Order: sequence, then C-alpha cells, then structure tokens
Amino acid sequence: MAPAQLKRQRERRWHNLQPALARTPALADLAGQPLEAFPVTELAELRNDYGLWNSLGLSDGALRAMANRAETGEPGEEISAGWSSGSSGEQRGLFVSGPAERAEYLGQSLARLLPLRAVLRGQRLALHLRASNTLYNSVARRHFAFTHFPLDAAPDQTAAALQHYAPTILIAPPHRLLAMAQGGIRLPGLRHLFCGSEPLSEAERAFIADFFHLHPRHIYQATEGFLGADCAMGRLHLNDHVLDIRLEQVAGTSGFRPIITDLCRTSQPIVRVRGDDYLELDSRPCPCGFAGRVIAPIQGRVGDIWQLDGRMVTPPQIVAALDPVLGAGQQWQAIASAEGITLRVASHCPAVLAEPATQALSALCRKPVRTALDLPAWTGPKRRRVVWSHG
Repeated sequence: MAPAQLKRQRERRWHNLQPALARTPALADLAGQPLEAFPVTELAELRNDYGLWNSLGLSDGALRAMANRAETGEPGEEISAGWSSGSSGEQRGLFVSGPAERAEYLGQSLARLLPLRAVLRGQRLALHLRASNTLYNSVARRHFAFTHFPLDAAPDQTAAALQHYAPTILIAPPHRLLAMAQGGIRLPGLRHLFCGSEPLSEAERAFIADFFHLHPRHIYQATEGFLGADCAMGRLHLNDHVLDIRLEQVAGTSGFRPIITDLCRTSQPIVRVRGDDYLELDSRPCPCGFAGRVIAPIQGRVGDIWQLDGRMVTPPQIVAALDPVLGAGQQWQAIASAEGITLRVASHCPAVLAEPATQALSALCRKPVRTALDLPAWTGPKRRRVVWSHG
C-alpha cells in the first residue's frame, strides 16, 4: 500500500471512529477533534475504571463480572469481555469487543498470519495460552476447528492432548514451545507456528525452528490491540494500517515506547494510550511489501530498563549479552535494583556456562553480578527474563 493511500485510509478510519468516542465518557468531550488534541493516557488510568472507557454504557463492575465469567468458561455473550494474560503480580488488562469487532479482528489476524491457501483450507487451531476468549472462539465458525489448551494444565497432560488433537496451527508462549522442543514433543501435522504473550530471542527462535522444522512467527498483541506480527520473511511489522502508533523516545536509549490508537475499536476505544513495551526500530528494508514499520523483536518493558549510575541498560542489550553464552537450553532471569544485580539460573546449569554468562553481564553493566542457582521452571502466564526491581 502506497504511503498516500495508507494516510487516506487511516484518516477515514479516524473519522468513522468519532461516534463511538462521543459515547465514551472519558473521551466524549474531545470527540470530533484531531487525534493530537487527545491527551496521552497511562494504562493505570484506563484500568482504574473501565466504565469510563467503553461506548456501550457498561459499568466497571459489569465489565469485570463479564470477564470473570469468561475465565470460568461460561458461554459467551454478544458483547464479551476478557482478561489479558498479565505477568505475575501485575494488574491485568480487560478488553471488550462486540461481534463486528471480533469479525474485524479475525479478518486482520488471518490476513496477516496465514497465506490465502491456508485460510481457504480447513485447519486445526490450538491455542496454548492462559485463557481462551470469544475472539479466538470466533475462528471455529470459519472452517477452522479450534481447541484451547490452558497453561495451568500439567505439561505432560498438555503434550498428550496436543498430540491427540494434531493441530495444523499452534499459538503458544515461547517458554512452552521451548519446553515441548526440549521434551521431544512432536506434532507431525503442524504447518503454522506462532508465538505470543512474551519475548522470544533469536537463539530461542532458532532452537524451536530446528526442532519443529517451522519458523515460529511473532504475534505482537496486547490489551491495547493487535499491534503487529511477523511477515513471511520473519520481520516484525507494526499494524500501521489499522493503528496509529506514535513512538515516544525513551531517554538515555535508542528505543521507544508506543502511544497507541486503535482506529477500528469502537466498544472500548483506545486513543493515545501509552504502552510499556520497549521498542527499537529495524531500519533494514523488508522485501515483503507490507506498509507497516519494522521493529526489532521486543525483549522487555520500559519499566524493566536498568538504571545504573545514570546509564540505561535495556532488555535487548541484556539478552544480547547472555543468549550467546547460555543459548536456548538454559533458563535465566536477570534482576537488577539499587542494591545490585543477580543472574538467576537453574540449579542444573553447569558452571562452564553460568560463570561466563555472569562475566558477560558484569562487563555489560560495569558492575559485579551475583549468580544464584535457584531459578525454578517457568510458571504463570508469562515469563520475565529481564527485571528491574524497585525494592
């Protein structure tokens, strides 16, 4: 799509969004104004009262109750709400959608993720994430069989169930794909492999690809929207055709944090919401032809940038220092605070790897690093490999 055509399409979508903004209490006073007239909203403000951030007249309590019902697997409603995956200890986001939005989301997803021949052919989709929701259930009505495999099930039970189901499409967090590869869990019918919910390093991607004989492609999705996906060339593009994502420079780094406007979402308008992901642009041209900007694979959050003696050490820098040493075969978590830096690895990590990894991290940070052989297997919906602890 040519830049001028993309610009006209985005302007048209913004114009069509105005009636929904006029029905949204938090945004109604600015409906009809240019996007730049809207203030930037922090995620915490949006999550404090979802009643102010929907165009359907639903209260915060009603939406939370709907999302809780969806967690227990109760039958979906025409207007549905659900909780995001969330990391351990954080406040989860809530999303709201209606039938038209779910159809739009499904169309976007299929168009961005699958070749046309795969969309037209019957597929067996396995979703291995924390919870299912109506967005994914909609796939089952489009010539796709769909089954959700929750993350809280025992790994061996999930492996057996996946092998019995024999998916052709699998969406799962990287740490579960790694566990399946390390455990020798084969899925012979698999044709399309996607990872979401958490960062994936290049070493991990190569390990997974070698085992499954499929290149795992990123899905960059948050409560704020379907933000991007890998193209067929393996490059992560922002969905600039349906989103307005402004990039706000993160001081002391070469990266940015996104300020997100979803140009299609009407039940729960997302207008200039500041996300916490740390993004770096990839300036290399991509031959795939998609108009969305290319970014480097996301490795962490702005909130987990290390602040060391006035210097910023970013998650991509930490991953780049540790992955060549530890590879995809060793779990690790690097934690920094005002008190010091700790590299946590599993108790079975050999010293021949743990010691040079500690040295590499120390060289990057110009500080001593403590090694702790106490990292358990990943649990919970998301892993965080790079952490800045506030105490």
